[in-house]
Amino acid sequence: MSPQKDFDLALSTKWFTKNPPSFPLPSMKALGPCTSTYTWTYEQDFSDTTKTLTCAVLFTDTKAITKVRVTWKRSDPLGTVTAEQKHYPPPLSPSEDDLDKAHKQYGENIASWAEDTVGTTIGDGECWTLIQRALADLAAAYTKYGKEPPLLSQGRTHGHPILTLIAPSVGSNAGLLQLADIRRGDIMELKSAHFHTITEEAPERVSGQWGKWQKGAGEKNVRLSHHTAVVVGVEGDRVRVVEQNGCVVGGVGVEVYDFGDEGMRRGEVVVFRVVGEKMGGGGLSAEWEDE
Repeated sequence: MSPQKDFDLALSTKWFTKNPPSFPLPSMKALGPCTSTYTWTYEQDFSDTTKTLTCAVLFTDTKAITKVRVTWKRSDPLGTVTAEQKHYPPPLSPSEDDLDKAHKQYGENIASWAEDTVGTTIGDGECWTLIQRALADLAAAYTKYGKEPPLLSQGRTHGHPILTLIAPSVGSNAGLLQLADIRRGDIMELKSAHFHTITEEAPERVSGQWGKWQKGAGEKNVRLSHHTAVVVGVEGDRVRVVEQNGCVVGGVGVEVYDFGDEGMRRGEVVVFRVVGEKMGGGGLSAEWEDE
């Protein structure tokens, strides 16, 4: 990956004088999904006030970070403004051993937290809120006891991606869940997905035909534009998840998705392994590091 070039800061628009500042800038948003934070400082003298705004933006697809520091005088923002940028490359991709350690540290706690919420409504009842609240609660608990907290979700990125499935595909998706070592506590993100399931039920008598029975069958089609869920079990090509606003509208329930060739008809699924803050880039801070 080539080094990040400086962004167009569009200082002439005086975005830095607004509260809150208009950040991230359009030139940054053009690179894809991102999150940001900022901090202000003030220095007063007899004639004027010098303001400094420090902003940080995290690009969720790559985990690269850019920081911007802008300084100006309140009496003449455009005439006195100065700005500088620093770019931090993405963290190194975690090894298989790193991902195994991350699961042991966070996975079971995430899965158990989610299972304990079944039958309730978390926050606004949206699917993403379940994962956001789970990671925030666990991060607070880990921090309280002096342990490294999990990296919080950045948009629809929930750690390190360990599997991407697209349907229909040229090859077979069968067996890929085991190959990617999907585990309890991993986070599943679905986009424009369609699942088709045939379920066999108890035999029932054929109407009007004495002595003849047939297997009852149910057909289920699930279509999801954007959806987030917590993996709590894997059996073959099927994943059992805890989800909100899926099988239970506005509430938390348990669902099973079939990722085999006959189950997942179309769409994209990305499975993430939740990792620690350090492995994910150290979290996002607007602190300016002087060299």
